[in-house]
Amino acid sequence: MALSGSANFQLNVTEVIQEAYDRIGGDPILGYDVRSARRSLNIMFTDWANRGYNQWTVELETLSLVQGTNQYTLPADTIDIVESSIRRNEGGTNTDYFMTRLALGDYEAIGVKSTQSLPTQYFLQRLSTPVLFLYPTPINSTDVMRYWRIRRIEDITANTVNGVDQNVDVPSRWIEAMCSGLAYFLGKKRPGIDGNMRAELKLDYEEAFSRAQSADSTPTTRIVPGYGRAI
Repeated sequence: MALSGSANFQLNVTEVIQEAYDRIGGDPILGYDVRSARRSLNIMFTDWANRGYNQWTVELETLSLVQGTNQYTLPADTIDIVESSIRRNEGGTNTDYFMTRLALGDYEAIGVKSTQSLPTQYFLQRLSTPVLFLYPTPINSTDVMRYWRIRRIEDITANTVNGVDQNVDVPSRWIEAMCSGLAYFLGKKRPGIDGNMRAELKLDYEEAFSRAQSADSTPTTRIVPGYGRAI
């Protein structure tokens, strides 16, 4: 038998919701069920951000520094920073200077925060819109901060099943974790699901998530944002 010749299997929002309902027994009953499933997906994705390093959500960003300014607002979908450096052009050659992360107490303990020099440290205030504090304060407006950030997974906004083919911001290797996770979340809300089945759905979800997360780790190390230490 011939092979398909393709390797691009992916599920859209409609298919993810349908797969999850298949696993707990039956189709969505009402239009509300679809809205509930969409909400559960978004809640689950926010929880994934708290579970560690989702490799596909890490992006390299740059921030142009301004002399005398040590506070910067980052994009609102930034969850955290995992690595950062200051790039300075010296005689036509770009040189990157590694930065270390400060905890709030360490940053606040700095007596004179306005001292101007090459920034070597930062504190990230993780608000709804994150705020970055640099130390020392930039001494020029030509240096650029390069930082690898963890961004939020894009929202699920499709609110109907029929005719909606919105894609999901999740790579194919995480499909099983996503479907089993949604089935577990829906199983907690759907009437008629007994405790044993809920326990089985939770176990399936945690095992699938663990496999996917392990596959996202590099062979030698796993990158995790640091708090109060160099990363």
